[in-house]
Amino acid sequence: MEEYLLAPFLAWVESHQGWAALAVFLLAFLESLPFIGFFVPGSALLIGVGLLVATGALPALPVVLAGMIGAALGDSSGYFLARWLGPSLLRRHLPSRWRRPYGRAVLWFRRWGWWAVFISRFFAPLRAFIPVVAGFSQMTHGRFQSANLLSAVIWAPLVLSPSYVLSWFAELPRGLMHMTLAADWVPCTTPLLAPEEFRLNRLIDGSPLLKAGMI
Repeated sequence: MEEYLLAPFLAWVESHQGWAALAVFLLAFLESLPFIGFFVPGSALLIGVGLLVATGALPALPVVLAGMIGAALGDSSGYFLARWLGPSLLRRHLPSRWRRPYGRAVLWFRRWGWWAVFISRFFAPLRAFIPVVAGFSQMTHGRFQSANLLSAVIWAPLVLSPSYVLSWFAELPRGLMHMTLAADWVPCTTPLLAPEEFRLNRLIDGSPLLKAGMI
């Protein structure tokens, strides 16, 4: 269905640029709604709009802002709906054999839910599902919105104006680029490498070759 919608949709957006921001807002909003989001091919259409932005056919700022607001409001709608319905509704209709796994899932989500909300933004099948789980698990409003807003601010430029993001990164001074990569990867890899280095040092310290002065 996406291939049949993409070309007519992009042609309409290009010829009605004044409505482009509203169209992007509705796509990002509907794609993030529970249940409805599973049937809206928003990702393909939004990436197509991003190509129009990259070629200069559409202005980047209003389109990206509309994507941010629509995505954040869509996730918030699913979250508040689930909180309003309450976990009691889910437990009332949940088979008894699933109640213990449900309780464990709620405990897990209360611990790792912030990352689940943040990461789900970048995976279309999860985008309309995880905010509902956050609401049913009674995730606090502050934690949810911090992950929701931050992920929307990052997601919208990546989808709708990738050329600007890539050009900004390419224009960084080489030294700053290396520092950025190091800042991202060194803290992540050091805890993984440190135990191996510690075991290697212990192995070398206890080696007969070291005692014999050969290393």
